[in-house]
Amino acid sequence: MTGSELHPAARRAGCAALLLGALSSTSTVASAAQSGVSLALPHAPGQQALAVRIDARGITARACPTAAACAVDGGAAVAVPDDVAPLLGGARAAAITLADGKRLAMIEAPAPGAAPASSESRRAAAVTSGGTWVMLLAAPLAGKGTAPVVLWSGWTGVASGEHGEGRSDVVVVEPLASGSRVLVGHRREDVTICGRPALVGAQEVDPRTMALVKGASFQNLPAAERSAARKVTAERRETDAAAPSFRLLRPTAASSAVGKRFAEIADGDPKTAWSEGKAGTGRGEFVSLSSADEVGITGLGLRIKPPDGAQGGAAPRTFYVATPDRLFEVSLPDDAWLKETAGYEVKLPEEIRTSCLAVVLDEAHARGAPPADVRVTIAEITARTAFDGQAPEALVGALAGGGERSRAAAALLARSGPEAIAAAVAGYDKLDPAGRQLAAGVIDAAPCATQIPFFTARLASATASAPARRDRRAPPADPDPELHHARDRIRRCGRAAAPALAAIVKEGAPGAKVAAARELALVAPAEAIPALLDALPGARGATRREIRAALALAARSERAAPAVEDEVQLDRLRARPEDVQLDLLRALGPSLGRVKGGGAAFQALASAQGAPFQRRYLLQAPAAALARAGEAPAEVYLRASLRKDADAHVRLRAAEVAADVPALAPDLLAATSDPEVRVREAAIVALARAASAGTRLPAGAAEALSTRLAGDPWTFVRGGAARALGAMPPTPAGDRALVGALADRSPEVRGDALDGLGAHRATAHIEAVRDRAEDKAEDVEVRARAILALGAMCDRSSVDLWTRLALRAKAPLGERDQRLGSAALAALGAVHPADLPARLKPLLDKDTPHGLRETARAALSAAPQCRR
Repeated sequence: MTGSELHPAARRAGCAALLLGALSSTSTVASAAQSGVSLALPHAPGQQALAVRIDARGITARACPTAAACAVDGGAAVAVPDDVAPLLGGARAAAITLADGKRLAMIEAPAPGAAPASSESRRAAAVTSGGTWVMLLAAPLAGKGTAPVVLWSGWTGVASGEHGEGRSDVVVVEPLASGSRVLVGHRREDVTICGRPALVGAQEVDPRTMALVKGASFQNLPAAERSAARKVTAERRETDAAAPSFRLLRPTAASSAVGKRFAEIADGDPKTAWSEGKAGTGRGEFVSLSSADEVGITGLGLRIKPPDGAQGGAAPRTFYVATPDRLFEVSLPDDAWLKETAGYEVKLPEEIRTSCLAVVLDEAHARGAPPADVRVTIAEITARTAFDGQAPEALVGALAGGGERSRAAAALLARSGPEAIAAAVAGYDKLDPAGRQLAAGVIDAAPCATQIPFFTARLASATASAPARRDRRAPPADPDPELHHARDRIRRCGRAAAPALAAIVKEGAPGAKVAAARELALVAPAEAIPALLDALPGARGATRREIRAALALAARSERAAPAVEDEVQLDRLRARPEDVQLDLLRALGPSLGRVKGGGAAFQALASAQGAPFQRRYLLQAPAAALARAGEAPAEVYLRASLRKDADAHVRLRAAEVAADVPALAPDLLAATSDPEVRVREAAIVALARAASAGTRLPAGAAEALSTRLAGDPWTFVRGGAARALGAMPPTPAGDRALVGALADRSPEVRGDALDGLGAHRATAHIEAVRDRAEDKAEDVEVRARAILALGAMCDRSSVDLWTRLALRAKAPLGERDQRLGSAALAALGAVHPADLPARLKPLLDKDTPHGLRETARAALSAAPQCRR
């Protein structure tokens, strides 16, 4: 806000008009446009004269104690910041006459619209914010020296601070019946009169001292809006009104308050009060209060004087009630500070619904006291609504149906404290679904200590009979809105919900145990570890599996690390059943190797003689996790399981998990000759995984896999061997084995062999691959995989064939044409011949099936994989 602008909002243009009027009627306004400007302020009673010149070189000022004309020649330069000096060529100045006739000069230097040279300077902030630099300059009082006095200078209209909490300096000139007031204060985004900008922290130029003094009040409501306010007269109440069950209004900010106790204006206690804290009669001081726009306000109850009074207290004569779009002027019929009255009632001319209501003081009953000693006071303000006199239980019943009245009742309950929350909890189950939704919103306003028992109970009741999912990859059933809401609130409360969730895990129904276990693992992983381990012995089947999954989820959190380390210590571990010990190691998964004491815990279980099959089988994954972390005993255990365990299922499991342990690659290679077919398959698959991950396989790997590919009686073993060879770096022996597999009786094995040759870009065998691609008697999927392999080999001689196959897919005679056409397009995209757009142009027509057209576009946009 600049010195020539009071309120920028269009609907408050009246104040700006008053300010401009003040400048035109009580001051001389000049501009320094090109040659500079001079401003002369003649002598005033008790004040010297002042001459000022402003130009591009700076500000020069001279005070003159004599009655002769005052010229600026010989004056002193007035210091200005470096970032302001370049703006003085466009400055303007105004002479302002104060109430007692003294004068001051207000100099304004608006920032230009051009981009600043440095974004770090204050000038940059001013330019980007449209700010104006202002100086208030005055001659000294008579007998107070001859140096001009800078009353204030700084940037106005430049916001600083976080969004929503920004503030900017403001200079305001307020016209009076004689002369003007000059005030300096702040505009704050978080302190407004229901959206109207407000001057707070105001200081006023005191004509007696020509200095800024704190504690000035200011009527922020524009005169035009005040004159249009609806007028209401309060009625005196002779008896105390019933204490309201609900407090709709909540104080949010105040322009000033003695002791900063502005919340006491609506705390429900008439013994406490808000007193404005400014000099004078507090005109313009205000308190803003939040409300709920779902609730209609029909009037206001007032208590002005607290029973024990207030130091310097006085009653308002008139005040304003403001909402974002309405203003009411309220008059009190008498001086409430002198009358022993129970209070006043303000009946509004219409029901209002608003989220904000402000009380703005105007005239006061000062009773002859010095203005500086008056503290206009209001003890209590209460909104009157259609729900007055109703108990919390009645409002909870009104939630049913979810209509407009129900929403109003919910808004009141949410703002009305512990008793209302307790009533919403007690009446929840009696409501219909719409009412329960509103009641849940009311309970949301309660502290977590109140929310947790309610929402964990909802979680338990909603999931008590829910079956555990057999397939965790399957999506959950359609969410229950109440259950979803309960989970959301529990997660918001976080660790505070741990005791209640742990109790459900311990004592709830199976479905509730599972639901609570998941939430406990999420919100309080450290607390979840012992609670879930305690729950495992009594859980069976799917419930036990789900609790173990929750245990694994909790164990992945860094916050749970200390709890995990405690649980793997031998004395504590051995106190639990053996199956629980196993579950803990399994739940830790890949992180077991990082847990202090994890190796010792594994050894305690693995070293027992005559361990049953289940223990040996389940220990393979923990052994692999520890072996990857460098635990030699775990590696020895896993190797022995892979090579020597009498049970094929244990060897198979060892082969599956050994893929991630590079040191066991030779043992996996040996396992490819295991007498059990499933062990051979697992070993081959593990080798393929290891090769894909970059593990260097031992010498002889290609030969061993080639033997499996050529002679194993089981198709899936031969296919696995082909995939493993394809994952390995190419070798002549391996590629020859893949070519030999092109004659395998199984189409799947032939396709795997083609994939491997394509991955190796084995162009030495390109003719064999072409034969498969062009053999019309070959399985269509094998042909398609051959085409893809040729594309990887950059076989430009096949481009014409691929083009024909791709175009044939536009009007296919069957699935064969579609599959081959799709493969051909992929191969064309890889090779990307120079004339590819022309070749595929027919496939981009509108009559081409959508899927094929998109595949052709993908081929055209694909990055070439072959050199031209």
